[in-house]
This record gives sequence, C-alpha cells and structure tokens, in this order.
Amino acid sequence: MYKKALEGLTARESDIAELVAQGLSNKEIAQQLFLSVGTVRNMLSIILDKLEIRDRTQLAIYYWQRKQE
Repeated sequence: MYKKALEGLTARESDIAELVAQGLSNKEIAQQLFLSVGTVRNMLSIILDKLEIRDRTQLAIYYWQRKQE
C-alpha cells in the first residue's frame, strides 16, 4: 500500500482507493474487503471529497501519479 500517496485517508479508505486504481468495480471491492456495495460507494464519496477529486477515474490517475513520487 502506498500510504504516502494518500495522506489524510484512513487505512480502509486507502485500501479502497488502491483497489479503484487497480480497476476493480464497487462490487469487486466490496467482495474483497467484506463490505457491502453501499458502504464502498459511501466511502468512495468520502475519499473523493477529501481529495477534492471529481470521479473514480481521476482517483485512479491521482493514485498512480502519487505512487511514482
């Protein structure tokens, strides 16, 4: 996990951000982390708000750019 890339997020939020960056759907993330799809959707909204990012595509780009720093 690249925690440095996502400062300000909780460990669970960082996990979700990483899985989004890997291209997983909300359903796949929910299954992998043993969460409901609704929980993943809500946490994704929180992540986007915290990072001031518009959508999951921008989140993936943001994640991979930070990973390379």
